[in-house]
Amino acid sequence: MGGALSSCQNVIDAAFIQDDEELASALAGQYGPQLLLRVDAAPLRDGPGVHRSPFQLTDEVTLECLEPVPRSWAPLSWRFDRSAKVRRGEVRYNFPWPQGDRFSMPYASMRARVEGTNKYVLLQVCSVQKEQTMERVVANMQDSKEVAYHAENFNKYIAQSPHAPGFGHDAPNVRVCAPVGCRVLDSRIPQLVNKGGVVTITDYPAKDVDKFIFDGTEQFMEIPQAFFHHVTWATAGSSMLFDLQGSQTEDGDVLLVDPCVLRASKVGVGDIFAAATSQDPRPQADGPTDQMFEVLHRQCGQLCKGFDPNRRGAKVRRMCGVPSCGPLA
Repeated sequence: MGGALSSCQNVIDAAFIQDDEELASALAGQYGPQLLLRVDAAPLRDGPGVHRSPFQLTDEVTLECLEPVPRSWAPLSWRFDRSAKVRRGEVRYNFPWPQGDRFSMPYASMRARVEGTNKYVLLQVCSVQKEQTMERVVANMQDSKEVAYHAENFNKYIAQSPHAPGFGHDAPNVRVCAPVGCRVLDSRIPQLVNKGGVVTITDYPAKDVDKFIFDGTEQFMEIPQAFFHHVTWATAGSSMLFDLQGSQTEDGDVLLVDPCVLRASKVGVGDIFAAATSQDPRPQADGPTDQMFEVLHRQCGQLCKGFDPNRRGAKVRRMCGVPSCGPLA
């Protein structure tokens, strides 16, 4: 699949895509190969917590038939939309809404077909062209890698828990769809991404994207809710999952795509001084909080009671007022 794309293909004439309507208009009438990519970053290895990617390092992939994500995949953009509304003061939540780049830097999400196949993939492109860098893509994929690690541990727990539905060999699993970072070798849609830019493609086989953990209004589903609780408990509140989205398979497995991780900031001299002088610690930017845990995880199911019967998962253990590592005793 090497080589440049054929020069006879149509090129988008519209200005750079800003929203779904412009995306649909810009992509209308496109045909043939549109992007030639090379896989330059694949941080997630196959494992119990991973939905394996069919793409490997150095693979060259040609994408065609780019189209806006279907309405059933629209939740992929909600985190960016909500962040913008929070900044404008249009909505308020019972917890501090995260405002880091994972939430405020918008991405265009599209479906695209791998040339010569019937396989469609999720293509994600940063909406700010100068930010279409490998550094940003690798940083984003780190969340998926970390969530997959936690998923493997949770799957081990759930397989041994008598509280799990069908526990044992038939216990459901949580798996993260493995993204890969791709360098653009050639592009027929320069208004979206130029040659040299970096994008992400993910094999997401489900027809729908559901929100499992987002703003606290989601329908309660025990497996993703228990997974959220398990990670907070296992890390003593130093890590908290956010924007868990994806689908549940017919077998009961939970398939996650593009999840986020909120991390507590490292302890500094200022924190130690504040603890020693009984001052309030500095507020954390985009870090996990007890308040967020209570809003996002309103109730515990039987799975939660198997590892944290007293629901202490969000409480960060403190020594002399400074957060300490390790699960709560």
